Amino acid sequence: MDANTVSPLTPLHIAFKDGGQHVRAVVDEGKVVGIILMRHLLEQAAAGRDIQQLAARDVMQTDIVATQQCNNRLHIAQLFLQHRMKSLILTDKQGHFLRHMIAQEVITALPTSLFGFFQPVSQMMIQNPKTTSADTRMSQVIETWLLTPLSCLIVCNEAHEAMGMLSESDVLRWILSGKPDMAKVADYMYAPVVAMAQQDFVYDVWGRMKSEDISKMILLDGNQKLVGLVTATDILIALCRSQWDTFKQFHCPEEMDMALEWSKDGMVMAAKDSIIQRFGLSKDELVGLQWRDGCDEDTVRRLLELKRDESMELLWEIEGAALPFVATRDSEQAVMWWRLQG
Repeated sequence: MDANTVSPLTPLHIAFKDGGQHVRAVVDEGKVVGIILMRHLLEQAAAGRDIQQLAARDVMQTDIVATQQCNNRLHIAQLFLQHRMKSLILTDKQGHFLRHMIAQEVITALPTSLFGFFQPVSQMMIQNPKTTSADTRMSQVIETWLLTPLSCLIVCNEAHEAMGMLSESDVLRWILSGKPDMAKVADYMYAPVVAMAQQDFVYDVWGRMKSEDISKMILLDGNQKLVGLVTATDILIALCRSQWDTFKQFHCPEEMDMALEWSKDGMVMAAKDSIIQRFGLSKDELVGLQWRDGCDEDTVRRLLELKRDESMELLWEIEGAALPFVATRDSEQAVMWWRLQG
């Protein structure tokens, strides 16, 4: 087992002692039987229970979301969209635990040409996030925490300026230290904060989050006052919605074989079973294919310059199979229909 897995008998108070992700896979004989969240510990402590007398099996959640290890990032991204998770459990075909995949990893794998990257982050931020003050007692904070599903509390001064951030990990540190009654938020909060403007593009905010190695970003208005918060999961969900809305809008017509959202890396949006069979791939493998030798830089340039209703014949090579296509621009957007010749 690694730092992100526990056994059903692991004492609850040591399940998260090594930090890391806010979720632990409960593994029995190599297979995932449940998960425990850091929030579960907070809930037990807030209810007055002694977490040192509890084990993972006493609080674990058995309705878990897991998937087999695969290279289809769109499939994985859709799971994050459906379940609003911070991380996803990956298993092998026998159900044995492999690792956790976090939202940041999935975002990094998505093409940066997605429309969602070029919208203001304000369109996906959590507006007016919950706040607290630095001199609030931690015993009061945990009550506030459990009234609302929170990922963090923003610590603000009287002028509503962000001074720090209090996460689940910080609250857990207070619990594991014996819950000293006089402890204040200032004793456990993370400071100084990293913040950006609400009008900044998602692309820039995500770039800053990666460089700072953080999963949350505080957002400010023009007066440097707190107006919102965005998490890596929020960004991933917004990007997924944009992607899947495009998929639904540009479904493959009856007379076409394939539809692509055009980008430098390329991404298959829809394909008929006949094409899947020709490539000898599964649907999961086909979604997200990268261009091969058949699409060099010159081909990419000529396709990008293709006018609406114009067409172009090309030979597209994938996995050693060279197939002749006719590409036609269907709209002013970077979406093309592909018709297989012969």
